Amino acid sequence: MKGKLLILVFLLFVKIPVAQIQMKLVGEIPDYKGETFLLLRGDNGGVFVVDSSIVNSNGILEYTWDGAPDIYRIANDKSKLDFKINKENFRFKLKGKIEDGDIEFAENDENYEYQYYLSEFSILNESILEQREYLLTANPSDDNYKTSYNEFKRLKKEKRNLLKDLWGTHIDSWSARLALAQQELIPDIKLQGEKADEYYHKHFFKYFAFSDSLLIGTPVYYEKIGRYLNFHKMDTLIANDNFKKIGEVIGNLFWLTELDPPSQIYLTNYLVNRYPEEQYEKIYELVIANYRILNTCEYVLSSRTIRNRLNVSKSIKKGWQVPDVNFYHSTDGRVQSLSEVNSEVTLIVVWSGSCKHSVDMLTQLSDLYYTYKDLGLEIVAISLDHNLNYWRQAISYNGYPWINACDTGGLTGTTAEQLSIYATPSMFLIDPNLKTVAIPQTYFQLERQLDEVFR
Repeated sequence: MKGKLLILVFLLFVKIPVAQIQMKLVGEIPDYKGETFLLLRGDNGGVFVVDSSIVNSNGILEYTWDGAPDIYRIANDKSKLDFKINKENFRFKLKGKIEDGDIEFAENDENYEYQYYLSEFSILNESILEQREYLLTANPSDDNYKTSYNEFKRLKKEKRNLLKDLWGTHIDSWSARLALAQQELIPDIKLQGEKADEYYHKHFFKYFAFSDSLLIGTPVYYEKIGRYLNFHKMDTLIANDNFKKIGEVIGNLFWLTELDPPSQIYLTNYLVNRYPEEQYEKIYELVIANYRILNTCEYVLSSRTIRNRLNVSKSIKKGWQVPDVNFYHSTDGRVQSLSEVNSEVTLIVVWSGSCKHSVDMLTQLSDLYYTYKDLGLEIVAISLDHNLNYWRQAISYNGYPWINACDTGGLTGTTAEQLSIYATPSMFLIDPNLKTVAIPQTYFQLERQLDEVFR
């Protein structure tokens, strides 16, 4: 392989998922004796470090961990190498450096095909950029200019044909899809400055599908998003407080995932971890606003009341004193308000039976509830359904085991007004004094926050 390989700039340390098997990876990489490599894997919130290991004096890099077959990455501060590990014991050999060495796998291993595609693209990309850099500074009247320009066009055509071939005839192959996802089209020499940037922006995700279940949550997926943010100079925009442009960049990412809710959740989790509320409050709010527009129900911007609540909700943060909400039509006659809930931590979920996103959230909470109940968690699910019979049938059919209540006033009712609800589902984690511990937006955030609370 040739060409510059980029390391994912954002690494997120999270818990490794459960229900795993003993995995082992052994690599022979003698050119890296004494160097440290991280073993990385993606999940629904970013990239996490599975393990770290040093290449020993014999040139052997070895990892043993509890995991599952998936796409993994080994990386140091200069280079990276991706694999699809589909068996418990995975081995490879590398002769030379990662950038231009020869990689050997077990016989007929499908990683051969992936590395071949990467190598072809890497050679073409390096040659195209080399020609483009020369042409940008060369004099068009020089004898070599026309020859170089023709070579530049030939190389671009060769890459374009390879892209079309893989996209059109090999798209069912994971190796082709993963290699395609990492490609960007290089502007013609005639496109410079803003026009070149516009071209790059337009075609950045041409061969990357947010809806591709193979890509979602892999290191390649997050690396692609990270490179897109870097291309738009997010650090500079943040330094200049250019929130209009930041909003456009984030809005475009969500627009690209509009028809793929799972990818929206992965994108949201990644962005809120990259731009945490404590450090990047306005960016965090932009991310959450985009997410909630696409993943909540009853979002009515034309209503002055809803717009006011949206603004008020921005001021609701950790430590906010939650009103002592009354439980209308509660299924637990012993508990009629928040102050009567006996728990270390209470999760308030405001939902609606007619909202798919709400029902999906409660389905996920059903498993989580029993994990944390004995540790001191209680869930209070307050419905905003107008029809009591509909609500009773829903909670009875699904067997929700926590405290259930229903405010038939909906968005204009007391509960919605007290909690500044403008969309469902909405969640609040509170302590026994009715103060907010956290305000999770996604299930992934809720899991992390509960883990921190009960750690």
